Amino acid sequence: MDNYKSGGRTRNIINIANVGGGGTVAFAFTAATAVPGLATDGFANWGTQKNLHVAIGYSGGSGTCQFVIWGYHSFSGEWGLLNIIDPADGGNNPITISVTNNTKVYSIVPIEGLERVYIQCTSWGTGGAAGAYLGVNTI
Repeated sequence: MDNYKSGGRTRNIINIANVGGGGTVAFAFTAATAVPGLATDGFANWGTQKNLHVAIGYSGGSGTCQFVIWGYHSFSGEWGLLNIIDPADGGNNPITISVTNNTKVYSIVPIEGLERVYIQCTSWGTGGAAGAYLGVNTI
């Protein structure tokens, strides 16, 4: 008999870098980073939840950092940029998060069905450090 696993309905946000705990940074940045390449990169979508909560803060530097979100699913064995339809122009554009120095940004992104998520820093400001917290839930 196969073991059935349900993602269930999770109201509280679960930190996927420390399931059952909190306050753990999933990604720490001091420069731009590479794209994911391995099936083990990033973090598992614990219990295959529906929403990704991304909190990114940048401090101690200057300028703006930009981040994109990658998703992985074993059906293809490939990582892909998460895109969203822009209602202004109908374009299917990568989800890009821009964070200026001494700023914290919070976003909620639909990830239903993804097995893993990865945050890539595509453009780095000057100096300082940034951290990305990742959480998931269903509601």
